[in-house]
Amino acid sequence: MNISDSYRNVILSEINYVVEKMKNADDFTQKLYYFSAIHGMLKRIFNLEYHLDLLFAFFVFQSTHQAFITRFNAIEKGGDSSVLLYQEQIDGLVEGAKEFADKIKNKKNFDSTLKKFIALSFSTTGNGFYLMQKGVLKI
Repeated sequence: MNISDSYRNVILSEINYVVEKMKNADDFTQKLYYFSAIHGMLKRIFNLEYHLDLLFAFFVFQSTHQAFITRFNAIEKGGDSSVLLYQEQIDGLVEGAKEFADKIKNKKNFDSTLKKFIALSFSTTGNGFYLMQKGVLKI
């Protein structure tokens, strides 16, 4: 991805901050709150220096955040607690963010990292949870 070093550094700085805040957050809602900063920052960057890869990453991070919020709300409101959220899924958000930052830093393709976020998102659905329980969906 060809973006300026100044914007690349903004992305790296923001993700590093998010990762630290997520690691130290007390609960799941705080972790998700900080995670949401990633897609917000990507949107600000591509508004200034557009690149299709940034748009792609934005949509993956935004939809991942929304999938987790939707599942969390369903559990908390007592609507559908048959599909649970596990610590390994939350850890996957943190590890994926770190991996994404590393690929940005080293100017490497990050499609494989975004695929991991798609798998994490899918794990919050009924079918995804089922496949995760079977050991088919690896997160």
